[in-house]
Amino acid sequence: MDYTSELKKILAKRNVDVEHLTNDAVLANIGLDSLDLVEVMLEIEELVGTEFASEEIMGLTTIQDVINLINSKVK
Repeated sequence: MDYTSELKKILAKRNVDVEHLTNDAVLANIGLDSLDLVEVMLEIEELVGTEFASEEIMGLTTIQDVINLINSKVK
């Protein structure tokens, strides 16, 4: 599964301009605060069927970090 496109779909629902979004985009710079990030990750948990620890989520700073975390949990 292409988690980058799925993540972009979730972010688009939060009014993030995903058309020019790159994997090195900083989450805070695209308008996601910590609560937004937790909500996004909850949607991803439902999508992939796994849970992420709060510590893992709070350590995320870029889109690539999110993708790497997803890939590390989903085999």
